[in-house]
Amino acid sequence: MSVASTDLRSIKRMMQQQNFAAALRDIDLILNTSDTQTPTYPKAFLIEIAYLKAACLRYLEHPSEALHELQKLQKMAPDFAKGFQEQGHCHRVLGQTELAILAFQRAVNLHPALVASWKQLHALFTLQKEDALASQAQTRVHELSRLPPPILQATGLYHEGKLAIAERMTRDFLKQAPKNVPGMRLLAQIAKQLYILEDAEILLAAAQKLSPDDLTLELELIEILQKRQKHSAAYHSAQTCHAKYPKEPMATLALANQCMGINEVDMAITHFTEVIQALPQHANVYIQRGHAYKTIGQTDLAVADYQHAYTLKADFGDAYWSLANLKTYQFSDVEIAQMLRLVHDDFVLNNEKYHMAFALGKAYEDQKDYGKSYEYYALGNTLKASELGYEAEKVSLQMSEQITHCPPSIFSDNLSECTDPAPIFIVGLPRAGSTLLEQILASHSQIEGTSELPHIMAFARRLSGNKRAAPEYPANLQSLDVATLTALGNEFIKETQIHRTGTPYFIDKMPNNFRHLGLIKKILPHAKIIDARREPMACCFSGYKQLFAEGQEFSYRQTDIARYYDDYIRLMDHWQTCFPENILKVQHEDILDDLEGQVRKMLDFLGVDFEESCLTFYATKRNVKTPSAEQVRQPISQKARYQWQHYAPYLTDLTKHFDSTGPL
Repeated sequence: MSVASTDLRSIKRMMQQQNFAAALRDIDLILNTSDTQTPTYPKAFLIEIAYLKAACLRYLEHPSEALHELQKLQKMAPDFAKGFQEQGHCHRVLGQTELAILAFQRAVNLHPALVASWKQLHALFTLQKEDALASQAQTRVHELSRLPPPILQATGLYHEGKLAIAERMTRDFLKQAPKNVPGMRLLAQIAKQLYILEDAEILLAAAQKLSPDDLTLELELIEILQKRQKHSAAYHSAQTCHAKYPKEPMATLALANQCMGINEVDMAITHFTEVIQALPQHANVYIQRGHAYKTIGQTDLAVADYQHAYTLKADFGDAYWSLANLKTYQFSDVEIAQMLRLVHDDFVLNNEKYHMAFALGKAYEDQKDYGKSYEYYALGNTLKASELGYEAEKVSLQMSEQITHCPPSIFSDNLSECTDPAPIFIVGLPRAGSTLLEQILASHSQIEGTSELPHIMAFARRLSGNKRAAPEYPANLQSLDVATLTALGNEFIKETQIHRTGTPYFIDKMPNNFRHLGLIKKILPHAKIIDARREPMACCFSGYKQLFAEGQEFSYRQTDIARYYDDYIRLMDHWQTCFPENILKVQHEDILDDLEGQVRKMLDFLGVDFEESCLTFYATKRNVKTPSAEQVRQPISQKARYQWQHYAPYLTDLTKHFDSTGPL
């Protein structure tokens, strides 16, 4: 047992004995040691110690001092739910009811299994005669109190991010009670978090059979089906759920989301509107409908929804970032002032702060205040990176394994018999111009753009096996037989059919597919691949100032994004040596300088005739979901080509790196 664990046990024991003064003395000894010497304690231990110090101060009737300590704790761990719960207790002692309610609400948003916070919310809402809110809190208390104690404890561990302990505890309980639905549901949630989606689906399907009238289970199963790229099954399940619960807004919302998944955007908007009519104060649904409006080019309606979302919830960071992410929206002075106040507010959660920080970066960029702009882009990146734990070395190793296990020799024979030439893969780093290439090519009568389809990465995960076992992919690509490869190729064609409308060719624009081009060549040997390149400084800076909805974890530190760019070039050079006949490199700057010439080159590579519509791509009416949606609805512009140079004094990690490596 570590010294830290021993100290923590001793302090907790003293607190249980209500010897708070002695506990506080030992806590201060630990904190003073860590302040004056090289820290030897892990961060998780220091967070827990700081939290216990605040609790001791409150019990010793020093709530104001406790709040001061909790402010310091928030800077160290902005999403630590128990810290907010302790804030709530302190504010309640001080008679600050509104602040207490806000703190307890923040606590349960982060950690829905904090029974003490729900009890306090019930009491405070009752005091304020907020009967509906008091009832909701009381219902939650009853739900949690009915859970078997091991599952309640495991639920708490799950929400604290201690997944391994929560999984072990839940599995042990289910051995004794294999049909306990809350336990099955929790284990499914843990599996989802670990991206073991097949297990999650099996657990939820079994739980649903045991509890067929549980709407929450149905909704969670629909979500898992979507994550497993079973779009047709997810859509039909959502239709069934909506028919079963026609007056339940969450069932309608699930159907709206599945309509978006299969690109039925107009129908999705209809359902989002129904949810808004039923739940007019539900800020997040306005964001979702706004995204749908953005997808079909109804920018004014998207703006109105995003603005309404932050009107309902002032610190809704995603609302401000969604406005910024339109790329064409100009923030007002009032909006900027509001974001500035909130991004420095101790009560605002980390997730909301980094959304607003990126939005402020865009706001000051539009004002040409590049120093201020970089300050907030850097803040957003720092806050986002702090929650990811990205390991650049591990990712570089994964790309090296592709090179090691996919030599040119394995692509000369033993390929899939799926000869369908329909798929066109556009790969590249994010912000390298792939959406522009998709828009150009999708303006051709024989080619349609679908979306960033996740199927190839899902196949790669499947070939890697269960994460609890040693991964086999990509080493096993050399040994897969023709029947298996053919089955995967046919499966891709079949599963992507739901996104298509009948043209001979379609585009999958998932950028990260570049890491799996060997798999693509093996299962779809006649597929064409377009390698979207962009000058490294412009590409890397554009990625650095973009907050991505998910993935692209390399993009939040300059050193990581530079390394990832190099890894991309290294891996694409390898694929080019393996099957050059399948790959065409297209440089973004060449598109800007010679649109027609580059369009002709791409169409010739794809084997289709030239069409003028590809030159007027901005007039093509189609759904676009990526951040470049508004940009590709406008003619070619040189505006962003040298934009990074305004930030050159702040991009030293990038400029030094690419000066040393030379142009790529």
